[in-house]
Amino acid sequence: MWRITHNQAPTLQLTRPLKGIGTNTPVDFEVRDSRHTLKHVRVELRQGDRRFVVMDSTFPTPAWWKFWRRGMATPATFAARVGRKDFRELQEGRAGLYIAATNDSWSRFFRGGRAEILADLPVRFAPPQLEVLSFPHYVNQGGSELVVFKVSPGTIESGVQAGSYFFRSWPVKESLPDTRLCLFAFPYDLDLKTPLRLRARDDAGNETLSNFSYQVFPKAFHKDTINLSDDFLARVVPPIVSQTPEVADQGNLLKTFLEINGPLRKLKAQELVAFAEKSSPTFLWREPFIQLGNSKVESAFADERTYIYNGQTVDHQVHLGFDLAVVEHTPVRAANDGTVLYTGYFGLYGNTIIIDHGCGLQSLYGHLSSLATRAGEQVKRGQEIGRSGQTGLAGGDHLHFSILVEGIFVNPTEWWDPHWIHDRLELKLAPYR
Repeated sequence: MWRITHNQAPTLQLTRPLKGIGTNTPVDFEVRDSRHTLKHVRVELRQGDRRFVVMDSTFPTPAWWKFWRRGMATPATFAARVGRKDFRELQEGRAGLYIAATNDSWSRFFRGGRAEILADLPVRFAPPQLEVLSFPHYVNQGGSELVVFKVSPGTIESGVQAGSYFFRSWPVKESLPDTRLCLFAFPYDLDLKTPLRLRARDDAGNETLSNFSYQVFPKAFHKDTINLSDDFLARVVPPIVSQTPEVADQGNLLKTFLEINGPLRKLKAQELVAFAEKSSPTFLWREPFIQLGNSKVESAFADERTYIYNGQTVDHQVHLGFDLAVVEHTPVRAANDGTVLYTGYFGLYGNTIIIDHGCGLQSLYGHLSSLATRAGEQVKRGQEIGRSGQTGLAGGDHLHFSILVEGIFVNPTEWWDPHWIHDRLELKLAPYR
């Protein structure tokens, strides 16, 4: 992309990335100029000796002596569309996109200062092609699965769409960038009739959806009742408020607890999705994940909890992980090789460690009494990373352990099972190793 700026020219910039031209590609840009008034904007496509005019707008400018009216108080924003929908003679291949903005300054012999953008872009009209390479695909409600597929050249985004959830794909290896693996989930609360589809988008903005064969197995989740006592609220609420600026003290322990258990829980879930954006593009592990040794399961994945206070139901939440207990301050070990993304106080989870295992897969360790690692550190399977505790919303000393795919909680029991990992992942990826 070339940028040309003349003396006293406005500032011209695209406001969304543009990597290609399709059938109807949006082109959004803005013009800023604090000293002069915008006079003219032109947008055109150039292909060979052809010129396709997309926009050619002239704007009124104040008389030269009205100097107090010059300058743009706010940026001028523009939205255009380019592609074959409006320009039938445009051909696949490459084309130049030209954008020019001119102000009313005396630059260029009184013709005005001009800023220009010229981008040489691929032109594609056909949507990306998808070919599924793996089978079978069996996924449990609340569980994970992996699909391997191939995309056509020019594809810049692909993965599995599950309702409103999108799970990105990754190259199976660096030498095969168009052969992709996608680790996806069927979230515990997703309607079982929700279709799963492969989705791909190319550099010109063309998108395609494709079906693939799979089977979803429904699961029944446990229901539990938690009785809240004044002693429990007095122990857990003030420390969380003191270390979590997102929570305001409601002046009442129960009301503040409900803020922590509800809105704060949702906020932290959003932050976990953001952590997934930092995932490594390759798997960082080879062996099955390990469970906290000799631990007793106190709560399981997707337990539906009803909270009771003074005989009245005050809240409903879902527990998205496993509560594992041994003895007080038990050493907590990394479930697998990976990179530490986060260590610190994480709202209702208390002292928390988040480890990235690559390709959108991460593990979370909550309620810790102490932390023995730091963000950025490479950890090994079985390495001590902290000690169990009762920080955050913990009724007693234990480890809260979660597995997440693209920030979405999934059932950890699958990842503890060597047979599941062999059948669901290793067999499908073996041809590319």
